[in-house]
Parts: sequence; C-alpha cells; structure tokens
Amino acid sequence: MSITIRQPAVERASEAATLFRLTDRLYRAQSAEDVYNAALDAITGTLGCSRASILLFDDAGVMCFVATRGLSDHYVKTLHGHTPWKAGHPDPEPIFVSDIEETDEADWVKTTIKNEGIRALGFIPLVAHGRAIGKFMTYYETPRSFGEHEIELAVTIARQVGFSIERSQSERARKEAEHELRESEERFGLMSEHAPVMIWMSDENGQCLHLNKLLRDFWGVQDDKLGEFDWSSTMHPDDAAEIGRVMVDAMTKRTSVTLKGRYRDATGRYRVLQTDARPRMSNGEFLGMIGVNTDITEREEVEAARKQAETHRELLVAELNHRVKNTLSVVLAIAHQTFKGAADGLQEAYRGRLVSLARSHDLLTDSNWTQLGLKELAAGSLQMQDGDEARVSIDGPAVLLTPRQAVSLSMALHELFTNAMKYGALSNREGHVTLEWEWTQETPPQLEIRWHEQGGPRVAPPTRTGFGSVLLQRSLKGDLNAEVTLDYDPAGFVCVIRVPVAALALRQK
Repeated sequence: MSITIRQPAVERASEAATLFRLTDRLYRAQSAEDVYNAALDAITGTLGCSRASILLFDDAGVMCFVATRGLSDHYVKTLHGHTPWKAGHPDPEPIFVSDIEETDEADWVKTTIKNEGIRALGFIPLVAHGRAIGKFMTYYETPRSFGEHEIELAVTIARQVGFSIERSQSERARKEAEHELRESEERFGLMSEHAPVMIWMSDENGQCLHLNKLLRDFWGVQDDKLGEFDWSSTMHPDDAAEIGRVMVDAMTKRTSVTLKGRYRDATGRYRVLQTDARPRMSNGEFLGMIGVNTDITEREEVEAARKQAETHRELLVAELNHRVKNTLSVVLAIAHQTFKGAADGLQEAYRGRLVSLARSHDLLTDSNWTQLGLKELAAGSLQMQDGDEARVSIDGPAVLLTPRQAVSLSMALHELFTNAMKYGALSNREGHVTLEWEWTQETPPQLEIRWHEQGGPRVAPPTRTGFGSVLLQRSLKGDLNAEVTLDYDPAGFVCVIRVPVAALALRQK
C-alpha cells in the first residue's frame, strides 16, 4: 500500500521540479533559441518522449519547424507546413493521435511518419492572445494511450512556452521598432542638416528642439546653446504680437499655418521669412510643431518696388487721360468756332469723329492701355438709343487688339455706323445691321470682319469718294494691314475687312 502511494508522489515532485526549471529558464532566456531549448528539455523530460519539435507560423501563415530534437532532415522538410490549424485560429484544442495507422491522414503523411519510426503523436497548440501562433509536437515509437494528467501537463507547458514566445516576439518587435526609429531620426537629421532650406522643430510649448545648420547660421546659434535660444526674441517689434498670436492659435488648434514676418539675423539685419509649419502628432498626442523658413526678403522688395511702380504708372496714366480729355475738349471748341457758319453736316461729321475718338480713348483707359477686346470695342462704338439696341447685332470669337489697332478700328466702325444712321439701314425703323467676325481657314489665316446692312433704303453706289471711305481704306491698311471691300448691294450695304492673323499681336482662343 505504501509503495502505491509513494511512487505518484515522486513523479509529481519530479514534474514540479521540471516545470520550475522551465519557468526559471524561460524567465532568464536571452534569445528565441534559449526558449526553444528550455521547452524541448521540459517536453522530453515530463511527457515520456525522446523526440519533440516546436513549430511557429511565419508571416505568410505557414507552419514552420523552428526547433527539433531527434528528427531527420527529410522528415522536417517533408512535413513543413503541415498543421491542423490556421494562423490565428481562436482557442485551439490539443490533438493526440494514439496510432497514426488509425487516422484518415493522406498516405504520404502516414508513410513519412512511420518511416521516421513514429506511431503516436501529440499536437499541442501554442497560443498568444487566445489565438494559435504555432505548436509543439511529441513523438512516440509505439501506439500510446494519452492520460488526462499527461494532457494537462502538456497544456501547462504549452501555456508557459506560448507566453514566453509572445514576450520574446514583443521584445524583438520593440527592438526593431526602436532600431527603425533611430534610423529614421538619423535619416531626418542627415537630411535636415544638409537641406537647402531652414528647418526647425519645437516642443509643445514652442521651445526650439532642432534647428538645422542653415537656420543656426542664420540666427548665429551654437549647437550647445540651442536649449537657451529664444527665437521669439529675434522678431521685429512691429511683427512680434501678430506672429505670436498666430503661432499660439495654430498650436492650440493643432493646425497648419503659413505666415510672414521680419526676423533679426546673426549680423543684426532684419530679413523677411515665410514660415510654413504643421503640428507633430504621435498616437493623437501633440508633440509640438515642425516647419520650414524661407528667406523671401528680395522677393518682397521686388514686389514692393513693382507695386510702387504700378501706382506711379497709374498716376501717370490718370494724368495723361485727364490732359487728353482736356485737349479733346479744346479741339471740339476750336472746331465749333472754326466751322461756325459752315454746312451743318461738316461740323456734325467732324464732331462725331472726335467723340468716337474720345470713346475709344475711354475704353482703352479702362483697360490701362494694354489691350482691348473687339467685342467690347464694337459694343462701345455702336450705341443705339434706348429701345433700338436689337437693331444692331454683334457676334464673334474673342479677339484682343493693341491700343493703336483699337483706335483705328473704332474710327472705322464710327464711319460705318454714322453712314448707316444717315443713309443706310438705320435711317428708317425697319433696318438692321449685323457686325460679325470669324477666323478663316485660309493660308495664311485671317480675321474676317463683316458689316452687313439689311432692311434699309435701296442702296446706290456713291458718285464720289468721301472721307469715310478714305479712312476705311487707308487707316485700316496702315494700322492692321487690312484689306477692305465695299459692296453697294442694292439690298443692303456690305463692308468686309480682312486682317492677317500675323498683324494681330494679341489673340484670345
């Protein structure tokens, strides 16, 4: 009786000692190999087998042998990837095979196992966070009946080994992350130090953590004095309050910001810097700001000079316009006195031409004497009385004219319009005028402007060449290299003006 009781107690004491040694070795393990060796010693020392192995899922989800004891290379190579569970299988249960002959495994699997001298096997899952990460295997030469105590012991070992592997993998991942972080910081430091722009980084309170070489040289900051440097002390007094307010607002709201300000450099001069900054975040925590400063002093000076020149030019143009209008007023007064007593038609024609010239001058003034659209010019030159606007149709693509071309074409349209009002389609209540233009497909291409009158009195060719015809022919020829065709069709007068594209310095598409 005493012998029966004493033997299990000895076995339990041996098992406890083995498990204690396993726990101690796993705690002290410095590498994955230390974990595997401790596990294999515990498995073979407590589960009655001389052969065992440890397998883990790789990144592709394939079950791979990572440590073996007593197995041939052929066996390991042939059964690579063979497993009853997939990677991440939740709460897997251990599997014990009493005799491989009695299973429904594939013949090649059975043959490989039997040729290795194995009949019974144990598949004990290794688990991390409740999911399968691998397994350890026990192998027996003869069929075996697995008892409840043996199964519990195997599961206990698996738990300790699984926890140790999980801890080892976590530690390895942490070290890899730290290594990657150090490499990333080194790359950033190298890139920042040699960057052709000023790069800085601050903490959550706005204190400088990093200034690259270009920015340290700009402010004259020594490497070992960075912690004492206060960048805000270099701001121009007139800019300090606004820059400080904007930066504090960006840091409070965790938003990006772009601003300009004047900062004192190492020589004591104030330079204009444009700052582009954005928040640094890590796992939702605000770490500070990172930004780039660009010296735009010269660009700002050029822009200021440009604005000053633009203002000066506008003043000169305004003065010129004022004097031209005064001159036209004087010319009108002189014409009135000169033509006093002359035929009304002569004085009216002369006055109308001066008014047309003044109107085109006003349109060019509105465009700063740079360019004028043909459509705007036509609309300003062909102004009907209220209610009669529909009697003049204007249509055509966008075309830009130089000031000289605009004045010449404006005078031509005035002559056509005046003639239509006196003798042509606009002299009655039924007539209509169409002004349209288009780009032709000729070689070389031309802009064809067509004036067509309809519905007016019957047209007859003039008996003499008047000033208007001369102006159309000569002025347009000189300023636009245009060819003018006048057709006195009895049904309606037609004027066609053909301008070579090469003569138009400006053209909208």
